[in-house]
Amino acid sequence: MTELRFPAGFLWGTSTSPHQVEGNNANNDWWRWEQQPGRIRDASRSGDAAGWWAGAAEADLALAAAHHQSAHRLGVEWSRIEPHPGRFDEAAVDRYRAILTEARRLGLSTMVALNHFTLPLWAADAGAWTWRRLPARFESYARFCADRLGDLVDRWITFNEPGVLALAGYGARLWPPGLGRPDLMFAAMARMIMAHARARDAIRQRRPDAPVGLVFNMPLFEAHRPRHPLDRLAARLEDHAFNDLMLRALKTGTLPFPLARTPTRVRGLAGAFDFLGLNYYGRFASRFALMADTPISRHAQSPTTRTDWTDWGQPCPRGLTLQLLRLGKLGKPLFVTENGLFEDGDDRRPSFIVQHVRAVADAIALGADVRGYFFWTLVDNFEWAEGWSTPFGLFELDRDTGERRPRRSAHLYARICRDNGLSTETLDDFADALHDDTEG
Repeated sequence: MTELRFPAGFLWGTSTSPHQVEGNNANNDWWRWEQQPGRIRDASRSGDAAGWWAGAAEADLALAAAHHQSAHRLGVEWSRIEPHPGRFDEAAVDRYRAILTEARRLGLSTMVALNHFTLPLWAADAGAWTWRRLPARFESYARFCADRLGDLVDRWITFNEPGVLALAGYGARLWPPGLGRPDLMFAAMARMIMAHARARDAIRQRRPDAPVGLVFNMPLFEAHRPRHPLDRLAARLEDHAFNDLMLRALKTGTLPFPLARTPTRVRGLAGAFDFLGLNYYGRFASRFALMADTPISRHAQSPTTRTDWTDWGQPCPRGLTLQLLRLGKLGKPLFVTENGLFEDGDDRRPSFIVQHVRAVADAIALGADVRGYFFWTLVDNFEWAEGWSTPFGLFELDRDTGERRPRRSAHLYARICRDNGLSTETLDDFADALHDDTEG
């Protein structure tokens, strides 16, 4: 008996990103950043990562298919495809074609991101997303990828989490280029939104039927003290800067202040998306405080999945429902493109999965057009500034041997994928691992 069934054709999968799984991406800005002492929390390097470039990709995709997943979200690495301006690497194209061909053979629908944070060194050295010419360069790269890979791609993503990159690398100094200037954070957001519009147009010229979207990380911001006016203001301002500005630009086709000094119309931007991806990890409780986590607030939620470097927020399934309903008002199909929890063991992850799958079902019941759910992630990977210290995988990675070991949550998620929902049998079989340790 199925307690909770999803619509026919609903996609179940996992998400990965090139730099985090491929290994030896030595021609991008993140590789160079890792080599600098103090940049990575556990002093590790991406190194061979999960070995995808050397041949492990096909085996990992086979694991996903064997565990009843119907889709995979992955990315292509710009620095591999275009290692020098205007010079494209045919060997890299062939490798990506091999990976995508295997995904198709395994019956996995593919969602492919053109950019998941990293930049080729030539683009980084020219100014990264403060460089005025980079949107045009990104358009050229997108056109090439559509030409050479488009027959194997079911859906395209232009950017993964442009707001996160802008905050961590331009507003702060946690990620490359490490500028620490809020004004350049908004400038980077604006450049990426403009580049998105150009890239979507380039892809659709080459592949008129190809769905093209982009992915936002949208935490839920709420006042730590719900009736305190300054906490409520802090939460609203954080939400506006992190979640609302780029959504408004996409809807209206105009860059609002502070993405531009004055409202600026961008050709082809209004409604320039065929779907949206939502990356959701949790809730932030905003407490007014000058010059803290952000210029006007500090995050006071408890418990929190906080590392020394990054606040991932408090698990809060309710927020996933709310953000899906919010995005649903834009009238396009939606996908949960990342949702996950890091922990060394597998104590909380099963509950996290069940509670968030239920939250997606709640959003669908309330009218959100959600077409798929992609868990983050398939196999433990290099997690940016946290290094290898935050394991997110359904499969544990032994970095010495390359062995993949399924966690119990991998078996739980396989049952959900197989049943297209949550069955009472599954809930009974995993009852000992399910408990409520999230904020409602």
